[in-house]
Amino acid sequence: MFNRVLVPLDRSALSERVLPIAECLAEYFDSRIELIYVVPSVPETIPEGVTSQAREEGEAYLKGIVDSLSAKKGVEKVAATVLDGYPASVIIEQAEAQADTIILMSTHGYSGVQRLLLGSVADKVVQAASTPVLLIPAEARNPKGELVEFERLILPLDGSELAETILPYAIMLCKTLDMELILARSYHPNFPGSTIRMHDVSKIVHDSAENYVKEKAEQLQREGLKKVSYKVLKGLAAEQITDLAIETPNSVTALCSHGRHGISRWMLGSVANAVIHCSEEPVLVIRGAKKSS
Repeated sequence: MFNRVLVPLDRSALSERVLPIAECLAEYFDSRIELIYVVPSVPETIPEGVTSQAREEGEAYLKGIVDSLSAKKGVEKVAATVLDGYPASVIIEQAEAQADTIILMSTHGYSGVQRLLLGSVADKVVQAASTPVLLIPAEARNPKGELVEFERLILPLDGSELAETILPYAIMLCKTLDMELILARSYHPNFPGSTIRMHDVSKIVHDSAENYVKEKAEQLQREGLKKVSYKVLKGLAAEQITDLAIETPNSVTALCSHGRHGISRWMLGSVANAVIHCSEEPVLVIRGAKKSS
């Protein structure tokens, strides 16, 4: 499924926090870990010697990481590359150069209003990459306070064909990593207009949402997925999905982004965008594509 785990590093402890997860993915999928360090493009007025020194320092830094990983049991294929350019663009180009690649990145440990800012590089990558991107927030911890483990995968569905296109990814991940798949469907109980018989209307919408995810869960069980359950969430979708992730230890939320091209690639759906920027738990973003008719 993933032949290559692409890990951008910037010589910070935050960026290196994902390395144990990279090791785990590489072991389960028998994939190669590829580390990249990008020397940012600089104005022409900066002496070449400065960028040359930056490259040398980057190469020495990556060599130390490669040596450390290679010495560990279960890590057999590790490569590293130093590149020049604009970090987000370079990361995306490198990811899309080879099929079956997943980008693994850390995000900042901000709180409050600052949680809306992933950091310019991570934000641009997750918005524009056509390859799957796994984001690990700095706050992501298991109940013991250690780096989060992957035991459950939360998959929000909205009833659309687009959202369902990532089901194969979710199923494969759950089978390979032995995770429970939790299908989630949210509905908003408030409707514009008259409040007459609003309780009845809300129940109809709730039942419709529940029937949808229940049917999907039963279908997946018939197809051989052993650990699958479902949740019906009442309220604003982004808030409910984020809260569910917090309440579900050792979970990762898989989100479908729009399968667009060109400049529109930089626009995620509003719910996905809000969850990505506010979640304290890992988020896997997979670019969806409408099925051909």
